[in-house]
Parts: sequence; structure tokens; C-alpha cells
Amino acid sequence: MDTSSIITGTTLNRYQLDIPSCTASLDVEEFSGAEKLSELYYYTITFTSAEKNIDAAQLLSKPAMLTMGGGALQQLADCKRVHGVVTAFRRISSSEDQSTYQITLQPFLSLLDKQFRSHRFFVNKSVPEVVEQVLQEHHLHDWEYEFNLKQHYPRREQINQYQESDLAFIQRLLAEVGIFYFFTLQEEAQSEVVHFADAQRALMFDKTLPVNSPSGMSDSGAESIWGLNITQQCRRGERHYPGL
Repeated sequence: MDTSSIITGTTLNRYQLDIPSCTASLDVEEFSGAEKLSELYYYTITFTSAEKNIDAAQLLSKPAMLTMGGGALQQLADCKRVHGVVTAFRRISSSEDQSTYQITLQPFLSLLDKQFRSHRFFVNKSVPEVVEQVLQEHHLHDWEYEFNLKQHYPRREQINQYQESDLAFIQRLLAEVGIFYFFTLQEEAQSEVVHFADAQRALMFDKTLPVNSPSGMSDSGAESIWGLNITQQCRRGERHYPGL
């Protein structure tokens, strides 16, 4: 990506990485990421710093924010922010002037994958109630998650968690009943919020972006769609044979 438009600190950069637990100055070199429904988003961020030996303990499992600016030499007014925690860290190389590092940024929900359970069960609870209990066990505040459900989910006599992480467990339960999830940024707290929904009304509508193929190394400093592709595949179905 073109990193030559927004002033960040003393460097010329359209992208900014903030990790409050790290005191070193960080300069984003490049990043890539993906966001999908009912999947954990991730951003792999490569950055440089004059600090040649950043301690992994300063970063791992710590909150971080990636800011992507929207225009040439503007002050981060029109931008996208991604909040999460650092789930991976490595030092790539080092020179006389600086070192190059790489981190992976994911939502806090990703840490639920580190809590593995051999077996436990929940009695007289619905799927949304079980999911909420698991989130609260990991100290998520009530403003850090939201249920926007149209259907009714009855309480079950017993729900079992067996040989799986807390993340795998709630993902399985949600998929079984058709609840999807996605993330947004809570502007005031500057933290991610996970939304659980079962209908399209929970999604964002009326969002428009221009189609703008980049010319050479320039993206015109505008948030835009660079290309479209269509994929088709076979899917499973059911056939009923009357009389058999």
C-alpha cells in the first residue's frame, strides 16, 4: 500500500499504529488484513522503529489500534480505525538505524481460543445466554457485545462443552442456530464491539464506495474498490424420493 500521505508524528505516513503499552515510536511500513462475517478479523502489520530490541512482553495480548487515513496530507479526519489485541509478534530484521517488526492484530475475542475446556455443561439456558455467560467469564463489559436477535431461542435442558476452546464452543453454538457475528468500533471507548444477529436488519446499509483502479503506485488517496470478481461453486442439497 502507498504510505506517503498523512503526517504521523515526525514521519510522513498515512497509517498509524498505536500500542499504549509500548513507549517506542512505531512507523507502519505495510499491512494486510481480512474482515468477514462470523470470523475473527486479523491484520498483519509490519513496522519499523529506532528501538532495536522491543520486548515481546510489551506487546503480546496488549491493546492496539491501527488507523488508516483517507487522503493526502490530511490530519486523520477521514479514516478507518481497527482496534484489537496483539496476538503475535516477531522481529524481522535490524540495521544500524532501525529494526523491522511484525505483529498480528485481532479482536479480544481471539483470546477465548486460548482457554481450553475438557468438559463442562450449562443447565436450563438458551444459546444466547450461554454465549453471554462465556463472554462475561472473560471479563467483557456489557457494552463490548450486543445481541440483536429477531428469533426466539428457547432454553435447553443441557448444553455441553467438550474438548474445545471457549471460542470454538460459542462459534459452534452460534452456527447451529443460525446466529452470525461481526465487529464494529465503539468510538467513545475506542474499543471493538462484537454484534450477534440473526437477520439482515443488523447489517450496515447505504454504504457506497467508488470503483477506482489504482494507477501505478498511486491509489489517489481515496477509499475505493480496486476490483471485483465472481466465484461460483457446487453446494450440497437434499432429494426426496416419494414411495421409497
